[in-house]
Amino acid sequence: MIALKRSLVIAMSMLVGSVAIAQNHLIKGRVTDDSQEPLAGASVSVLNSTRGEITDIDGNYEIRAAEGETLVFSFLGFETKNVVADGHAVINVTLAQETNALNELVVVGYGVQKKVNVTGAVASVDYANEVKSRPVTSTAQVLQGVSPGVQVSQASGQPGSEDVSIRVRGIGTLNAASPLVIVDGFEGTIANVNPDDILSVSILKDAASCAIYGNRGANGVVLVTTKTGGEGGKGKFSISYNGMMAINEPASKFEVISNYADYMSIINESAENIGATAPFSQAMIDLWREKEKDPYGISDSGYPNYVAYPNTDWMDAIYKKGIYHKHNISANGSAGGTKYLISMSYIDNPGVIDNTGSKKFQLRTNVSSQITKWLEIGTKIWGYESDTEVCDTYFGLMSRAVPGIYPYYDGKYGWMENPEQSSDSRNNLYFFNRMGGGTKTHYVNAIAFANVKLPLDIRYNASFNYSRTGSESRTNRMLLNAYSFREGKDAYIYDNLDNLSLTRKYRQAYRWTFQNNLSWARTFAQKHDVSAMVGFEAMYSNEINEGLTKKRLDNDQLTELNNALDVDPKDVTGSQTDFASASVFGRVTYAYDSRYLFEANLRYDGSSRFARQSRWGLFPSISAGWRISEEQFMKNSGIDNLKLRASWGKLGNNSIGNYDWQSTYATGYQYSYGNKLTSGMVSTLSNEALTWETPTSTDIGLKLGVFDNRLTFETDFYNKVTDGILYKAPVYATIGNKGAPYQNLCEVTNRGVELALGWKDDIKGFHYGVRGNFTYNHNVVSKYKGSLEAGWVTDENGHRSYVSNIGDVTTTVDGARRVMEGKLINEHYLLNLYSGDGSHFFADGSVNPNGGPTDGMIRTPEDMAWLEAMVSAGNTFLPNKTIDKAGIWYGDYIYADVNGDGVYGDANDYMFQGTSQTPKFYYGLQLELGWKGIDFSMLWNGAGGSAAYWRYVGFNAYSTNTKFTLPKKIAYDHYFYDPMNPDDPRTNTTSKHPRLTMNYDTEQNGGSKVYSTLFLYKTDYLRLKNVTLGYTFPEKWMRKAHISNLRVFFSGENLLTFTEWPGMDPEITDKMNYYALLRQYSFGLSIKF
Repeated sequence: MIALKRSLVIAMSMLVGSVAIAQNHLIKGRVTDDSQEPLAGASVSVLNSTRGEITDIDGNYEIRAAEGETLVFSFLGFETKNVVADGHAVINVTLAQETNALNELVVVGYGVQKKVNVTGAVASVDYANEVKSRPVTSTAQVLQGVSPGVQVSQASGQPGSEDVSIRVRGIGTLNAASPLVIVDGFEGTIANVNPDDILSVSILKDAASCAIYGNRGANGVVLVTTKTGGEGGKGKFSISYNGMMAINEPASKFEVISNYADYMSIINESAENIGATAPFSQAMIDLWREKEKDPYGISDSGYPNYVAYPNTDWMDAIYKKGIYHKHNISANGSAGGTKYLISMSYIDNPGVIDNTGSKKFQLRTNVSSQITKWLEIGTKIWGYESDTEVCDTYFGLMSRAVPGIYPYYDGKYGWMENPEQSSDSRNNLYFFNRMGGGTKTHYVNAIAFANVKLPLDIRYNASFNYSRTGSESRTNRMLLNAYSFREGKDAYIYDNLDNLSLTRKYRQAYRWTFQNNLSWARTFAQKHDVSAMVGFEAMYSNEINEGLTKKRLDNDQLTELNNALDVDPKDVTGSQTDFASASVFGRVTYAYDSRYLFEANLRYDGSSRFARQSRWGLFPSISAGWRISEEQFMKNSGIDNLKLRASWGKLGNNSIGNYDWQSTYATGYQYSYGNKLTSGMVSTLSNEALTWETPTSTDIGLKLGVFDNRLTFETDFYNKVTDGILYKAPVYATIGNKGAPYQNLCEVTNRGVELALGWKDDIKGFHYGVRGNFTYNHNVVSKYKGSLEAGWVTDENGHRSYVSNIGDVTTTVDGARRVMEGKLINEHYLLNLYSGDGSHFFADGSVNPNGGPTDGMIRTPEDMAWLEAMVSAGNTFLPNKTIDKAGIWYGDYIYADVNGDGVYGDANDYMFQGTSQTPKFYYGLQLELGWKGIDFSMLWNGAGGSAAYWRYVGFNAYSTNTKFTLPKKIAYDHYFYDPMNPDDPRTNTTSKHPRLTMNYDTEQNGGSKVYSTLFLYKTDYLRLKNVTLGYTFPEKWMRKAHISNLRVFFSGENLLTFTEWPGMDPEITDKMNYYALLRQYSFGLSIKF
């Protein structure tokens, strides 16, 4: 009986097993896209089971499933498709690309995410579309005005030296505030990447998105993704050419005086205004006016009068139009499982000033190969070689270009034609062309990577990056004389070989980085999306700089070092510096039904820039999102997408020198010992307790889409507090002349609001769209060395005095700016102009301290009587004190007495102005139209709420010197009043510009003794950044010529700027610079075969 039961059990087991095998039959098939190209690596799984497979390089798969079970086919960037097994042995599936904007992919740290699932503040820029029609001189400038929270400014238009800066959500530190730039997964420089090779740019703005980069993401992260091969599908090959030519000219210029007789007369006036002797004779002024009447007459020297007696507009002489051209050719394709992209680019930008041109050749190869269905390997190699001319563009020379010098004629450079002119005036073109040489730069960057698909949906990535930069700078002066066309002979002799020198500077830098990470992602029950990633990264960087200058050349034709005879040891320089870091990082994400979203990031960083005991930092972040529009109660609400997200995170910053925690040694330093200074070796003090700056950021964002997502709106509020800011505070004099060490001293609070609004639609083939963005940002130094305490105190003897701790609680940045707790970063600290009510005296005849001139300028005899009465009453007016022509006189400004001590304009009257050079808001507006192959686009951008202190003789100062030029507006509109001759035809008592005085640097209206709001200018601006009109030829026309796409376009860059800034450009405020931004008119074409 027992044996019978055993036999029945065995029989039943075999029967059940055979049924199970029959139910789970083998299914084969192929997964392709809309164009029937295979999708390698697509996921095929059985719903509600652990069975799953991955397609091979041909899109083929095999899986076991029972009839009636559901097969789930998915691939990143494509819509998921469910197919019920119906008993067929072959099931082929075509996946459609996701067209919903919500399902677009966004590049994030170490991966990509669906836009719908992003919980951090991430902006994505379609860079390839933005750059296709613009004559880009700097890769970063394309980002200007296109995304909220991102401010891009350019400090120069000089080719190869554009000095573009990017700020993400303003400035939250007193150190370097530039974001981390990641190119194809590794730290790099956006300027090194060919704009035509860039596919997209993602900007990570909050701690949730940046924390995965830890110490390097404190100021935001810019992720640059380059194009890859195989864009046309398997077996497809294409060649593309993009080319353009542009006419370049300065977008703006200084306006300087160009009539030399007027120049001499006004300089004389400025001398007479202070009782000094006029430097120019009336006979010379009359001579120039006489020759001006007959400019084409021949002078005694045989040259035309306009050459021998010049009236040069130096802005027209210095600047010229330049023809910029760029050419890019690329090949893109795939063969088998290999995808490839080869790109070459050449740019020739001659500049708009002599000898400032730059040429650049760039090359890139991106190759990847799917070796098996579980292994992909590849490499990305790119680099460039550039050659930049050298030119002596010292800004001080520009201010010394007076109209009495003719630039260049008959193969000769002109010189001062008037012997009364200062010998320190200059012909700019002469100096531009007296220097030879150039800078050659080589850059190469190589990435090797491997992607491995492991069991259980685990993926492993390993990659290695090596980059190397080398540059050689060669400068040498040449023998060159300058000529007097009036005298008909050389006027400036520069033919002594002993004056010549050769300088060579060499820079070599390399960096290697190793990364690897494991990632896993799976969907459970169709609603639970879970992913995790963990990785490790190590980096090492090394830089060597060397320099050598030799003097006394044998001749000026051979410009090699062995042609120079002498070398001074102090002219031989060299340095080497290195830096290393190591990091462990990880991320987990969870999404329920694409409705409730969660993400957490963690990074543990070590940096060699700190001592061992404080080298490591932990940087976490968390974020969450709620797609309210996916809730049942939002159905049929008319809202397509409504997402609320919030994030918190902590980052790090180590933006200091590589060895700043250590003491450095050098000769020439002293320390205090025995009440006297004693020679020592320590040049900089150490601080082994130095550690990370720690920005802590909170962000709340809302995203809305309605009318089938044609209308979109997004807003973010952020608050970032950066604690332990690395900063150098001055050390006490008792320590000696040591360099101050970095300390974790300050705290900065940076908060703001971002807004973005867009509309995009297509009406019967007419496509149009408009997008606008606005960012308001406010930073304040929330902790430093304490609050300002200032006021009157009375001692035990009843003596009142005014005391202030301003020197203890602030650090001077320059004469016009300071750092102090409770104020903006580098806030302006200036004297205010006096402002009275104009009543002058009380009814009883006594002087009214508040009754002076309403705008602070002594304009009328009544103003002068008030000033004299104030001085008689015991008041003092600084800086010049005395009332006379050489002191304070008609047409001079006076300054406010803030503390009421009767001294107007002393150190206690300086005030914080509530402004800095950092804009408080910036914005952009984009318009695009398209119809039947015609496309039109326009970009405006601007910034506001910022100001800059700018005073430079020859351009806006009110003091003069015979070696400097004169600003045109001030030359022809300035205060003039002679109380001894009120009817003088030069009388002008209404101008906002004060009188001109020939006492540079000691004048009442400026100089090194006075920093006032007189020279504080708004830098607000609105700019028409780009206008493009293009046409794409119909495909049916091009097909006959075997052309897949042909587009031509016209484009204008930096066409209009509206601003009150008196300088070269409102973006160029922090230093003197010859180069404004370039206005460019370009024509180009794009063709693809």
